Amino acid sequence: MAQDDVETVRLLTERRAIFADRVAARRGRIVNAPGDSVLAEFPSVVDAVECAVGIQREIAARNAAIADPGRRMQFRIGINLGDVIVEADGSIYGDGVNIAARLESLADYGGVALSASAHDQVRDKLPYRFVDRGEQAVKNIARPVRAYAIDMSESGVAPRRRRLSRRALLAGALLSILIATALLGVPRLLERQPEPQAASIAVLPFANHGAEPGREYYSDGITEDVINALGRFSGMRVIAHNTARAYKNRSLAPDQISAELGVRYVLQGSVRQAGGRLRVGVELSDAIKGTLLWSERYEGEAREVFDIQDRIVRDIAGALAVKLTALEQQRAASKPPETLEAYELVLRARELMRAVDRGPNREARTLIAQAIKLSPNYAEAYAALAFAEFQRAVFGWMEDPAEGLRRAEQAARRALAIDDPGANARAHAMLGNIHTFVGNYDAALADAERAIELNPSDAIARSLRGGILLWTGRIEESISASEAARRYDPRLSAEGMFNLALAYYLAGRYRDAAQTAVAVESNARTVFLQAVHAAALAQLGDAEGARRAAEDVKRRDPFFDVERFGQRLVSPAHREKAQEGLRKAGL
Repeated sequence: MAQDDVETVRLLTERRAIFADRVAARRGRIVNAPGDSVLAEFPSVVDAVECAVGIQREIAARNAAIADPGRRMQFRIGINLGDVIVEADGSIYGDGVNIAARLESLADYGGVALSASAHDQVRDKLPYRFVDRGEQAVKNIARPVRAYAIDMSESGVAPRRRRLSRRALLAGALLSILIATALLGVPRLLERQPEPQAASIAVLPFANHGAEPGREYYSDGITEDVINALGRFSGMRVIAHNTARAYKNRSLAPDQISAELGVRYVLQGSVRQAGGRLRVGVELSDAIKGTLLWSERYEGEAREVFDIQDRIVRDIAGALAVKLTALEQQRAASKPPETLEAYELVLRARELMRAVDRGPNREARTLIAQAIKLSPNYAEAYAALAFAEFQRAVFGWMEDPAEGLRRAEQAARRALAIDDPGANARAHAMLGNIHTFVGNYDAALADAERAIELNPSDAIARSLRGGILLWTGRIEESISASEAARRYDPRLSAEGMFNLALAYYLAGRYRDAAQTAVAVESNARTVFLQAVHAAALAQLGDAEGARRAAEDVKRRDPFFDVERFGQRLVSPAHREKAQEGLRKAGL
């Protein structure tokens, strides 16, 4: 803090976001997060241990990218299974919590310590080596506590043994996971400083309260545009529209949505359009505290939809106390079309393309052409056209796919020629997809990173980056990028999940690979995901499970060819490793 307080708070905020995302992904609940520590509870010891190891792996990867060892943050985690007292407000107390806190202080920096009760539950269920640290006398606990440490070297993390006695809190309830204060490589205790919570938010689909049910695309389009605008603030983590759509027409309490998506804030709204007038009502809730932070109603002429969206975004940012620079406000702005009709046409086209079918794609391109005719300098129309052309090229809905890719690139570059940060982010992501499809990975990576720079919450661009890094052999970086994409979009596409599963497999993390491969809904699971599942189970020694998964691969694709699997991987060694597991599975 003394050297650079602003950068320290920024880095610590990033690390806290890792805790929040991982805890939510493993069905946990953050009970409290004072200062630089976190207290969380889990319904399962296995979930807590997997969460802890995942956190340490990700932080180790982040630290590896920091050249100065003195600026690398390391954390300690303690896990206990024990009885607790739960208060009405969700707070937890008792020896179950206290023991987790003491175990944290016994852990190495970058390491994980378990109580005997937690160790007994997971020792035969998880593939980690546990080191018996013996019985330890700890403060305020009558009997000695037996501690076990996870050998993190087998998880790609090299913990540093403790040299200081440290105060910290981050424990769990039914299952206590305790993550400690950050040490910046300085031989002294850090002063606790107040720091902002990461502004994680889910924008749920705005309800259509108009008289025309067929205009659902309009309220959905406004929702997506608000999400994209908020995503361009670097101080926010915004859940992707793809995931938010799953909550349409579902009546859930904000705290339930918070638990499912791992966000603190939930925005709900409604849209009513009638007689040329537009009314948008919004409510912003702090789901963790269960309080309504702010609500507002915006009214105006229908043509003022862009001004209304802009006001909503800025009001939310203000309510969350995100300090926005003039540059970031400019980044959030989007350039409206010359006519409202062009906007509606693009919204309808976007909705049609979600069907991923030839007929809707053709209709979408017709609508986009009309929009461009009405508003020749509407960047979002060109970004949508790029996606439509790319879609029909890769799915074989045209005789000459190369011509489709050329048209997609042309439309994307036309969008980039117009100063519109939102459309520019979409266009760069599309160029990245095009470059990846033809094997031009350097150009693809540059475009993906530019898209993320313009919109840090763009899950599609982050997933794209993860895929590019996978094919080029930068496996750990690929895992980090794809995991980030999944945090922004828990319902990541099957392609994105395949990239993550294959990267886990190539990193030797076979259990993670197998779990990721089947995390996609069965009706959306691809033959390639099932192939990774089979290979990972084979490497884990689960011959029967691998055989069943291999049979499913053959059922889905009787002509599946092991020799062609992984051909986009640049490294011959990676291709061989991928195919080796498939052969072990019987393919």
